[in-house]
Amino acid sequence: MALPDPLKLYREAITRFENGINALAARHIDAKEVGLVIDHYSRVSHGLQHLSQTSLERLYKRMDLPSRGEVDALATALRRVEDKLDQLLPASRSAAIAPRPPRTRRPMVEASPAPVKPASKRKRKAGSDDDSAT
Repeated sequence: MALPDPLKLYREAITRFENGINALAARHIDAKEVGLVIDHYSRVSHGLQHLSQTSLERLYKRMDLPSRGEVDALATALRRVEDKLDQLLPASRSAAIAPRPPRTRRPMVEASPAPVKPASKRKRKAGSDDDSAT
């Protein structure tokens, strides 16, 4: 016995809905009124789009802001400059740049410590004649 498909009812409903919409559109698409309504809608839509674009351009000019096209052109030019700079820089940029020291008040610890001078064999006593001679 095969398991029932849980989405079968959903697929059938969607198919019936699409067939109904297609049949309705096929019956009325040839009507002259539908063509006039679509034509009128597209003209109004294009007119509103043109009006909003010109209004925004005027607003940008008054506010001294760049338009979207100007920002896109600037971004493209900046990408070209960055690409040219990448071509001019050496391949291993990270190896060429020395690491910067930390910005603290503590002195930097050197990798190899300075050589330690050997202590003198003779210990000086406090208040000896050598100290008073100088």
